Amino acid sequence: MKARRGVTLVEVMLAGSIAVLLTLACLEGVIVATRISHENAQLLAAEAFAWDTAWKWLNKPYDELNNSTTARFYSDNGSGYFVVSSNACPMLCRELNGGADARLYVRVALLSGSSSPSRHGSSQVVKRIDVNVEWGPASSRRRLNSVGTTSGRSFSVPVSVYKGPFERGI
Repeated sequence: MKARRGVTLVEVMLAGSIAVLLTLACLEGVIVATRISHENAQLLAAEAFAWDTAWKWLNKPYDELNNSTTARFYSDNGSGYFVVSSNACPMLCRELNGGADARLYVRVALLSGSSSPSRHGSSQVVKRIDVNVEWGPASSRRRLNSVGTTSGRSFSVPVSVYKGPFERGI
């Protein structure tokens, strides 16, 4: 009997099924990578928005900020937070986050004595401005830190700046 040349139908089907499995595994990897990059983009957008907000509050006059040692939360409607508009931070807008508004928490506290930072060996009277951003659908909220809220997953990214009683440029 002569040996036949070529491949059999079984070999072709086996090679095809292996190729399909490899393709599906690669596509699953692409899907996971896309989800992770989207989450990272939201985290970076939230952090950038928080630092922009901290910078704006740092540039406010010293006397306009809280003068009490009890921390005060600022808000636009008495709720303790600001609602982040889609124009302010498009990456965190409600359309991308399951219909839930992103929230911005701003807390200002007067620090003096042992709780305040020291400069040249003496303690300074300063105001600490803490900022937090919370976003995502109600079932899986995410937040930069624990300022103002404890709901959802925290990334433990502190956003705090200190403002002294002296103005810049003087």
